[in-house]
Amino acid sequence: MEELKNYSDLQHHFENEAFVLKTQQQISKDFAKFNLFFSEKFEETPFSKVEIEQQIANLLAEIMREGETRLLQLLYTIDLSEKQFLSLTTHPDFLTELSRKILFREAYKVFLRTKFS
Repeated sequence: MEELKNYSDLQHHFENEAFVLKTQQQISKDFAKFNLFFSEKFEETPFSKVEIEQQIANLLAEIMREGETRLLQLLYTIDLSEKQFLSLTTHPDFLTELSRKILFREAYKVFLRTKFS
């Protein structure tokens, strides 16, 4: 299996529909812990990276209205470091960039499970 070192490596892995679905299911599972839900189709139909990022961004906007603490708890659950989060706080396209980081981290979890199982 080809390595997954950075965001651009995702393209190759996203050619595999099973990988995409597992990634979407992982994202859905982590967000559900915070009562943030994707559509039913999200766990059954593979989406493009852009579509996934947009759906993540929509839910991030929702949780941000509840306060920074809830957002940080979600990022902790996803295993995205506070350092990575803080590096994005001044980015002009904050939600898109944070969505990309989340997508990569969740895909990386799936990649490791697949590689070592």
